[in-house]
Amino acid sequence: MPATIAIDLADPVPDNFRAPLSKELSAGMELHRIHHGDYGSCQFNGTDRGNARFSPIRDARGDVIPTIYAGQSFRCAICEIILRAPDAAPDPGALTVVSPQDFEAYQHSAIRTKRDLKLIDLTAVGQRAVGLMGNALLSGGTLHYPATRAWAEAIHTHVRWAEGIFYTSYQCGPEFALVLFGDRCVDALDEIAPARPVRAASVKDEIREIGEMIGIEYVDI
Repeated sequence: MPATIAIDLADPVPDNFRAPLSKELSAGMELHRIHHGDYGSCQFNGTDRGNARFSPIRDARGDVIPTIYAGQSFRCAICEIILRAPDAAPDPGALTVVSPQDFEAYQHSAIRTKRDLKLIDLTAVGQRAVGLMGNALLSGGTLHYPATRAWAEAIHTHVRWAEGIFYTSYQCGPEFALVLFGDRCVDALDEIAPARPVRAASVKDEIREIGEMIGIEYVDI
């Protein structure tokens, strides 16, 4: 068994990080997305706009790698995109508030994988396999995103078989979430049903119920 080498997330990604674990996602897997209405249910974002944990990212030539995010369930997708963990909680008893106005242009889509997908495992176990400890890639807020995106870029560059990243939702574990690399699996998804707007009253009610479970209030401020 190779010796454990702990890597600090704040340090540059080492060129020789240990071989990652793989996770196969089977064809026919139902997934859920919360996405801006400018994009279709199965449309990858190929721009440099946004500020997410694993996107936007670039390849070795500096070109933007198209990406798409999805979660295991509607609840998981909501927790990943809308009801996200705050960067800091100076008062542990304080209630986090998220405004529906910030997501008026968003939609919920149900999609399905058309074929098997081979992903990098970045669950807590998968992170340990590459030398990261303490769920480092997922436990930090937006201030850590430059470092987590650097890891996604390194994985894309050095692990040629990787079609995306598989990880446990920080807010909704043990359910999983994933990000796919559009240059390697652009044809891998199908829409199950037409997208529904997040601004719809029934969807807002569902989000509020999820927020109550995790201590986040979904209300206009």
